[in-house]
Amino acid sequence: MDRNEFEEKQVRHQGRLRSFYDFGMGILWSLAGVFFLGYRKFGFDFNFDPLVTSIFGGACILYGIFRIWRGYKTKQQAG
Repeated sequence: MDRNEFEEKQVRHQGRLRSFYDFGMGILWSLAGVFFLGYRKFGFDFNFDPLVTSIFGGACILYGIFRIWRGYKTKQQAG
């Protein structure tokens, strides 16, 4: 195995790790958004403004979707 093959293998490995990390974080952000949108239905009662929690929950879901999409694109590039 020469140096170029080793470097290509390292780049693919880093891409797969990055993709896995993005998928995981995207799922966590999306779950946080779902929680903030429906925390009252889950039996929690915080003294937060409903408008703020709705905006924050929506932003979390959008960011989670973005992270999942980025993970998918990274996975495609890593091969």
